[in-house]
Amino acid sequence: MYAGDLDVQGLVTGRGFWTRGQETWLRGGFGRLPEGAGGPGESASAIRGQAHFGIDWKPSELWLVHAQGVLQGEPSAYGGRRAGLVEAFAQLRPELTPRTSLRFRLGTFFPQTSLENVAPLWQSPYTLTLSALNTWTAEELRLTGLEAAVLRKSGRDDRLELDAVLFGLDDTLGALLAWRGWTLGDRLSTVGETLPLPPLASLGPGRPFAEQRPGTRPLDELDGRAGWQARARWSRPNAAEVRVAYLDNRGDRRLHQGQYAWDTSFTTAGLELRLGPAWRLLLEGAAGDTGMGPGVPGGARVDLRFRTGYVLLSWSRGKWRLSTRLEGFRNRDRDGTAEPDQESGRAFTVAVFLQPAHALRIGAEYVDLRSERPAAAYSAAEPDTDARRGVLEVRLTF
Repeated sequence: MYAGDLDVQGLVTGRGFWTRGQETWLRGGFGRLPEGAGGPGESASAIRGQAHFGIDWKPSELWLVHAQGVLQGEPSAYGGRRAGLVEAFAQLRPELTPRTSLRFRLGTFFPQTSLENVAPLWQSPYTLTLSALNTWTAEELRLTGLEAAVLRKSGRDDRLELDAVLFGLDDTLGALLAWRGWTLGDRLSTVGETLPLPPLASLGPGRPFAEQRPGTRPLDELDGRAGWQARARWSRPNAAEVRVAYLDNRGDRRLHQGQYAWDTSFTTAGLELRLGPAWRLLLEGAAGDTGMGPGVPGGARVDLRFRTGYVLLSWSRGKWRLSTRLEGFRNRDRDGTAEPDQESGRAFTVAVFLQPAHALRIGAEYVDLRSERPAAAYSAAEPDTDARRGVLEVRLTF
């Protein structure tokens, strides 16, 4: 991409799927997938579409302006918006020496921690359904602020990157994770949209969290306090990459105009090994805490400790790619008020792709997720949230 160039990217997908399990959380249920059926043991099928669009403009060698949006082919009964802005930022990258450069980024952007979402438009080349960790990132985590980074290359082309971010508009980070639990999907939340919360008894009239308005807005500023993230990345070409990051949104835990500012902090770590020209091994995980409420004795609040991780093995040769992923997640309820928010689960995913042409990809995937949601039983719902899904997809890129 040369100075002055305008690069437009996009992808359009059509999917046919079969799924078994509870009604999806996007429709006000306790299901853990983007689609659901009437309940445990019941199944459904349908066809859906989706489109992503991105624009990169490089007015000079130092500057880059990026914007990305999405169109969701979802039923009208789903919460959230059908279209919106995903990312928008301006980037300045001055070079200090031939081996050392700086990067400044201002706007709204994903944290650069994922080892899965390394394709353009924050897509994964490995599977159709993201891991629980990166599904949560796609739904609830976006950094709106200023990033500053230093990048250094060694004589062997090893690369070291250190960066820090001051951000806002992420005070509700933790609401979905605690009240809904972990899910698997690939839905990217958009700026300003409100996503549904499950029908928990504690959110009902006269209950402990009745002042929480319907739904949660993932990108919102409530308490006027800036959060921060620090990150380190090291990589060696065609060999290995390591990423470590720590994030603290510094939420004040209080209620602000119908939403709580959640106090969420966690560490992520990832390792990628390139095992020859055909194989890649990815390991990524996160552990941390989130909570809201006054924290006074006898007062209703949420205090949750969480962790999740996955291992992914991918083989690629010519027009074919085959990936398998095994993962687990766990939430530990530490407050003992309202309904219990603890849960644990595991999931297995296998995906195969054929790319007969540069702009065409055909994919098939199967996901098997096993977990229970004890909080559902306190709300007169079925705690069994096991789910299975099979997907066939045709993707066109431009």
